[in-house]
This record gives sequence, C-alpha cells and structure tokens, in this order.
Amino acid sequence: MKKDIIGFTIPEINSNDALEIIRKSLVKNFPNEGMLSQEFEKKLKKLLKVKYVVTTTSGTAALFLALKAINIKKGDEVIVPNITFPATANAVNMTGAKVVLADVSKKTLLLDFSSLKKKITKKTKAIIPVHISGRGSNIRDLCVFAKKNKIKIVEDAAEALGSKNNGKFLGSFGVCGCFSLAPNKIITTGQGGLVVTNYKNIYKKIKQLKDQGRSGTSHTINNYSFRGYNFKFTDLQAGLGLSQLKEFHNRSSKLKKIYKNYEKLIKENDKLKLIGFNIKIGELPLWIDLYCSKADKLFNYLKRKGINCRYFWTPINQMSVYKMSSKNFSNSNFLKNKLIWLPSPFNLKIKEQMKVCSLINNFIEQNL
Repeated sequence: MKKDIIGFTIPEINSNDALEIIRKSLVKNFPNEGMLSQEFEKKLKKLLKVKYVVTTTSGTAALFLALKAINIKKGDEVIVPNITFPATANAVNMTGAKVVLADVSKKTLLLDFSSLKKKITKKTKAIIPVHISGRGSNIRDLCVFAKKNKIKIVEDAAEALGSKNNGKFLGSFGVCGCFSLAPNKIITTGQGGLVVTNYKNIYKKIKQLKDQGRSGTSHTINNYSFRGYNFKFTDLQAGLGLSQLKEFHNRSSKLKKIYKNYEKLIKENDKLKLIGFNIKIGELPLWIDLYCSKADKLFNYLKRKGINCRYFWTPINQMSVYKMSSKNFSNSNFLKNKLIWLPSPFNLKIKEQMKVCSLINNFIEQNL
C-alpha cells in the first residue's frame, strides 16, 4: 500500500518475534498442532476468563463445530441476524439446519428483539447473535429470553475478541463463543478461529469433532465414536498468535482512542452518524461503522482523496443463496447501501484521522 494512502485496516506483525517463537516448532520438527497451540489456548483462556478454549482453522469452522457440538442438525432452525458476514449463515447451512433470518436494530446493528420473537417456532434450537465490530449490548437480554424459551445461544464474536459487557467478555455468555483470527482482527494467525465454552461436555465434543471424531491421540489406541472433520490448528499459526497476544492490550487502547477521536471530530447529523459503542460497559471498537444516506458517494469521494474505507455486507436475505422477500426486514432495507467502515488500523495517526474527519465534514457541508 502506498504511504500516502490511509487504509481501512492493516495487520501488524512483529516478524522477528513471531519467527523466534515459530522456530521452536520447526526445531522440534513439529509444525502441526502441538505444544505451542496448547500454550496459545491456555493464554486465551486466561485472557477471556473461560474454562475451555479450542483453536480451529477459521471463525466459520468455529461456528460450525459449536453448532454440531450442541447437536444442531437437519430439521432444526437457527436464527441469524440479517446483516452479518455470510459465514454466520453458511455455518448453519453446513449443519443441515435451516437458516432463519431476523432483522437488526438501526441503532446498534444487533439482533432486533421484536423481529426475533416473531421468528421463534417449535423447531428453533439456537440463536446466533453477532457482535458486529465489538458490540454486544443486547447479549444479557438475549440470554434471558433464550433460557426462558429453552433455546441455545452460540455467540458469533468474530469481531469482538476482548470486548465486554459490564465486566464479562463477549463470547462467554452463551453455551459457546466463536472468534476469528483473520488478518483484519485485533490479533491474527493468518487464518484461524476459536471456540470458547464453560461446559466440559461441549469442549470434549468439539475437540473430537475437529479431529475426525477421534478420542485419544495418535500415540494411543484410537476410538472414532462418530463422524468428525479435520479443523485442527498448527503450531506455526500458534507461534504467530503468541507473538500477537503480546500487543493485545496496547492495541485495545489504540482502538478505543481511534473511536473517541472519530466521535469527537465528525460533525454528525441525521444523514451521517457513527454507529456508537458503549465504551463504559467495556465494548471494544474493532472497526468504526458509519451510517450515511449517500454512503456510496462518500466512499468514492474518500477514495479519490486517498482514503480506503470498506463497504458493509449486503443483507443475507438479498444474497442469491438465501434469497427471500424483504417485506419483514424494514431496518435492513433502510440500512442497505448506507453503511461503511472507516479506516481503523492500529497505526492510524491522529494527523491522518483528522484528515479523514475533515474530508467527511467537508462532504457533509457539500452534500448533506
């Protein structure tokens, strides 16, 4: 990327540190899942204050394994927010269950309760709340509702590693929480994911599922008690992850400052405003979401000025593979093509951020 371009998000890797850790696995001639992976899981368990952590190949695989571990299958229904990364719906589809879409809130982009309640049937077995960009203000109410209706909560916390709701980490409220370690997240292992849980039976099931259904190890007599998959991590990834974790708290502080600066510098109105975060309850803003009634025009305007943003996802119900009527998705319809993510890299300088905000404010004066 050119130096004068301000990017949406850029991974930061201390290559010397990461290579030094990875070298341990290479010296031992053990690049697959081993001691470094276990150390990585142990550190994450301590960070997130959960009993069990399982590393896997991706956030999508993490969601799929979590759903399989709670016995989601063909004939079941799983509720997913209509605005999310397609992986959330795809993971449900991989189990054979039916994806049921609920609308989202205009204010938070999280599951809309009024829409959710209308989607509940006797076949509803799970709800997947998605903590978009690190938000999770509705998670406690969702858990109360789900418990009352005997429905499992599996959290899609792909974008919420380190984000909290009043002292408790997002991802640790439901039966499982699923995270992504892709390059645009707060820490990365290239690709990779995590499932966290406080239930031993679920933990043991996921461990078996990701290793072909095997109980035991390659050094013991193996018992394959059910069909499984190969979603194992590697020590090469874990080495990078361990290096990344050293910067976790520093990056968390930077992300909060970036959000606060945007909040202070952008002159919001009804046609252009930030989708807010509740920093006081512990929400950690991974990315900065902006609503704009002329988002496409703003996106291209900033791009011409050397500012790279990112478009939001198309609502799931308008994707060809999940196509259905938009009649009951009024909020999704309102938000479609009006959301972008602003530059949020860890190394974003205040001077660069002031430039972005100045251009946005200029756009407001001329177009809104």
